[in-house]
Amino acid sequence: MIKKGLRKTMILTIAGVLILFTAALAVRTYNMHRFHVEKQTRFMMDTFVTIYAVGPAKVGASAMKAAFERMQEVDSKFNHLDPNGPIYAFNHDGTSITDPEIVFVAEKALEIAHMTDGAFDITIEPLIELWGFYDDKPALPDDSAIKACLAKTGFKHLRIIDGMLVKDDPSIRIDLGGIAKGYSVNQAKNALAENGISSALIDAGGDVFALGRRGKDLWKIGIRSPRGSDILGFLDVEDLAVMGSGDYERFFMHDGKRYHHIFDPRTGYPVPGVSGTTLLYGDPMLADAWNTAIFVLGPEKGPVIVEKIPGMEAVMITDTGKVMYTSGLADALKINNQTNISIARR
Repeated sequence: MIKKGLRKTMILTIAGVLILFTAALAVRTYNMHRFHVEKQTRFMMDTFVTIYAVGPAKVGASAMKAAFERMQEVDSKFNHLDPNGPIYAFNHDGTSITDPEIVFVAEKALEIAHMTDGAFDITIEPLIELWGFYDDKPALPDDSAIKACLAKTGFKHLRIIDGMLVKDDPSIRIDLGGIAKGYSVNQAKNALAENGISSALIDAGGDVFALGRRGKDLWKIGIRSPRGSDILGFLDVEDLAVMGSGDYERFFMHDGKRYHHIFDPRTGYPVPGVSGTTLLYGDPMLADAWNTAIFVLGPEKGPVIVEKIPGMEAVMITDTGKVMYTSGLADALKINNQTNISIARR
């Protein structure tokens, strides 16, 4: 169980060979033969989503059906590439978004954008398109093209007025992908609970929510390396989202340098200095967005802002091999091969 103690950021320095870890999560279910577990996997939100539901077979199957259907609804509604969708109309025709669900998520995204001075920004759609990540043909753009693209971004061009999302610049386009997956996981969690499931694990491509406990035990979530299958350590959690981001998920190499898909909205370039982050919080939607935000904020500012938010914890892995974690994880994060790790206070 995660305990709150003295909130001081800790730094783990990997001794000897340089090892980089990311926040991608390997979910392990221990001794699940003691329970009946329904498991289903579907492809949505551009990833594989797996739900493990503990309980009677009929209840689990019915609850998972409802959860997947709800996730599919969210996936379709928030798809900014769908020509028939409200976000596409907003991006290309300037049509204000009136759908309460989208407006709610956008409002939360804007709150985090203001709190992080734009480190999290849903208007980076033109940047992602410029870099070619939408069509899986990424390439390094000219600096002049990036600067021109930045003129078409900026969360301050968005407003919520009379329950509608509006923009004051027609060139502004949004992509809610950095928060919508977490919202979808939250909706799935609610659907499971409403249909009689109090113990489940939702794994949306490594973004996890642990509902309740697995019997009498906590769910065990592992954090693995982006450069291999090694496990850094694990956490025992319940009723908690564990969201991860890493520079290994979508990237390309150019002149020996790695360019990944997590951009600093203020520079137009992929975030330097960070290999991965894991963020833990009770709300999957907010955990999803804040995880991206702290990745962008980097090792100097990211952990500091997390320390100020009650109930939120994070692990950050820098590109120099440091594994940083917030103080609430001091006793909760179980490290493998501890003899190879030295601990120091920042």
